[in-house]
Amino acid sequence: MNGEEKIRVRVLGSGTSMGVPTLGCHCAVCDSGDARDKRLRPSLLLSRGGQNVVVDTTPDFRTQALLAGINRLDAVVLTHGHADHILGFDDLRPYNFKQRAPMPVYGSEETFRILRRVFAYAFDDKPSLSSVPSVALHEVKGPFSLMGVVFTPVPLLHGEMDVLGYRFGKAAYLTDFSKLPEESVGLLEELDDLILDALRDVPHPMHMTVEQSLGVVERLKPKRAWFTHIAHDLGHARTEERLRRLGYPQVKLAYDGMEIEVASGPSSPVRASEWRVASKKKTNVAVGRRKMNVFASAEEWAAVYGKAASGKGSVIAIGNFDGIHLGHRRVLEYCIGLARECGAVATALTFEPPPLKVLRPESAPLRISTNQQRQAWFEALGMEAAVVLPFTMELARMTPEDFVDDLLVRQLQVKAVVVGDNFRFGHKQAGNVKFLRELGMRNGFDVIVHEPVTIRGEIVSSTQIRKLVAEGNVTRAARMLGRPFAMTGEVVPGTGTGRKFTFPTLNLRPEQELLPAKGVYITRTVLDGETNSHRSVTNVGMRPTFDGTRLTVETHLLDYAGNFSPKRMEVRFWKKLREEKKFSGAEELKAQIGKDIAKAGAFFDKLRKTREKWRVAMRENENRN
Repeated sequence: MNGEEKIRVRVLGSGTSMGVPTLGCHCAVCDSGDARDKRLRPSLLLSRGGQNVVVDTTPDFRTQALLAGINRLDAVVLTHGHADHILGFDDLRPYNFKQRAPMPVYGSEETFRILRRVFAYAFDDKPSLSSVPSVALHEVKGPFSLMGVVFTPVPLLHGEMDVLGYRFGKAAYLTDFSKLPEESVGLLEELDDLILDALRDVPHPMHMTVEQSLGVVERLKPKRAWFTHIAHDLGHARTEERLRRLGYPQVKLAYDGMEIEVASGPSSPVRASEWRVASKKKTNVAVGRRKMNVFASAEEWAAVYGKAASGKGSVIAIGNFDGIHLGHRRVLEYCIGLARECGAVATALTFEPPPLKVLRPESAPLRISTNQQRQAWFEALGMEAAVVLPFTMELARMTPEDFVDDLLVRQLQVKAVVVGDNFRFGHKQAGNVKFLRELGMRNGFDVIVHEPVTIRGEIVSSTQIRKLVAEGNVTRAARMLGRPFAMTGEVVPGTGTGRKFTFPTLNLRPEQELLPAKGVYITRTVLDGETNSHRSVTNVGMRPTFDGTRLTVETHLLDYAGNFSPKRMEVRFWKKLREEKKFSGAEELKAQIGKDIAKAGAFFDKLRKTREKWRVAMRENENRN
């Protein structure tokens, strides 16, 4: 075979697990007249010397093979075992008949485990009246040769899942990944063409964003790069124009039917030892607490945890969870415990924006927390997954029965639901906990309803916490939250008045809708890039001494001489010191701020001593027992 003969690469599919257009969606991209915006599930066809190799057998494989005119297929290479990459496996049968031979299939041991489970009938060796796919499985343990071309597997991380990309000659295909391990970088040097995952602009726990993929391109420096696994967030023409304006003319979007030719490279596996080193090191990439997976749809959850993947089913906690107060924590912690007992996925099901923001925006309450804070607290509690559904009028019109049958049972494969006693769901909130229990009995899942949590005879609720924070009673709000009320945001330039006349401050642009009442507070502040919090005093108000005209949040850090140029910070409110007031001038204000700082220092000193006394008492009690 001519060693110089190039590999012809055809993109069979460039879309996500749901494809584009997405069922039921009528966004600009899904309704686009541009053929390049029509995207089947992600797959490649590689051809050389009259031979053909397909990377991944998607649910669209039959359609893709017909469109590409694949009359002969010599091998299948699998990246991983998710449904959108293997469910076309059964359509290998016509090639078995025509070629009268088992189909060579290459993949990881984990991928083959999933394949054997999903397509058990093809591997159980039982007599069948119907035909089944005939395959020869080849576990990938290093570089291998097909069509006279070396295929080098590239270890990747897809969330926490180990998956494979592949290098072939002077090109590489990296679909479905969220992290390129450092040890894999050396396998991707001197590429002419790189085809890689770029799902959308909004971050996703298991996929690359456009910005992240551009970072990979800058790191690897291929001559050309092509984005694939593209969601309906990215219109083809508009996104390519944006890439051009950003200074990336060599980066374009792949599209179904696109063909390129790439150099085949050497015909012997010369990098086996290098690959083994990368593969061995990669297993240590994900260390520590398991990172929670966040999904924007039940379909995305099912692609990772559904029957075609883990088949574990779910225990679901449902609610708005604004602020994640002690009542929410009880629901979530019970969900986690029950999921562990039955081997299911502890999943929080919530909405963004909250339903009232869509249904009655004029009466929707101010939110205690941001969506990012909510997700961080889900993860801190130990939730394995969160499904944050975009709340739309279409979702609002879903009947209680459809909400349970389609969303919970069919897609999330629910084993149990945990909710609060005031939970309502479905169109016009027609469903309540009694009806949920009836639907649970009908569909075979348990329903656990938690009673409200009370503190000093007062019911813990998001409504009461909003009231307390708005009044400035952050101490009582913290008791209900189980932690101080926290505000996050960017650090923005101030007027410089504080640094010049009183004390230097950091100015916060809050991301929260809910703000504490105007006044001066004892706080602790966490700066961007740091984990420890710093003692601080924070003023929320109009700066009347200097005739301020807009509300500001200004924080002074006590005894801190570090970097005063952080990009972001979080301010945690412990206690209100006093109301904001107008002073006669900068000197009087400076004297008062000095008193505020002294009170804050005394507060934290007393708190530290109290905690130490408590620790000593606990140790003594343990020794007595």
